[in-house]
Amino acid sequence: MADDTVPAGSGPARRDGPPTPPFPVRTISDPRELRALAHPVRFALLDLLAEGPLTATQCAERLGETPANCSYHLRQLAKYGHVFPAGGGHGRERPWTAREEGITWDDAGPAGEAARAALDEAVDAFRFDAWRRFWHRRSAEPEEWRRAALSTDVVAWLTPDELERVTQGLYDLFAPYEHRAADASARPAGARAVRFFAYGYPGAPGDRSDR
Repeated sequence: MADDTVPAGSGPARRDGPPTPPFPVRTISDPRELRALAHPVRFALLDLLAEGPLTATQCAERLGETPANCSYHLRQLAKYGHVFPAGGGHGRERPWTAREEGITWDDAGPAGEAARAALDEAVDAFRFDAWRRFWHRRSAEPEEWRRAALSTDVVAWLTPDELERVTQGLYDLFAPYEHRAADASARPAGARAVRFFAYGYPGAPGDRSDR
């Protein structure tokens, strides 16, 4: 992981590479795989399996889907290595587990532009739907979780290097907790899976409408 720590007032520092998350990341560029992922049920399945192995029936109960539908989508995810059998069980009662790595998608070229756009939209829809579900149930959450939940919008004037350092800083903040995803025994009492997503992007040149 690149070290971006610089003394105050020393000015921006050049990075040796892009920001590095605290977990392995696989880059996807195959348009067929991009299209296979661009489905809300499949992202919901990956989200569930990140917490531990589940069968298609168990996934269906949590998502309000049918076991047959979840089984179909799990098989499609398995074709590209995003999930795989966890061992034991049989048929629809076979547990599945998610691959322990993040994913990102690169420019797939003209042939994959539509597939990439569809995946972008599917991811955004999944993330914001998850946030809306929390917001609707917020009043039923314990006060400490209502207080801790984050919703903010910050605008800052940054260079590309500075924005990369901000991104790396976020990754570094979460790095000490990454091992808890695979090791349930490392999770302290009261810990819950917390979703954090952020977008950092420049406004159009000369456009101050984002301020």
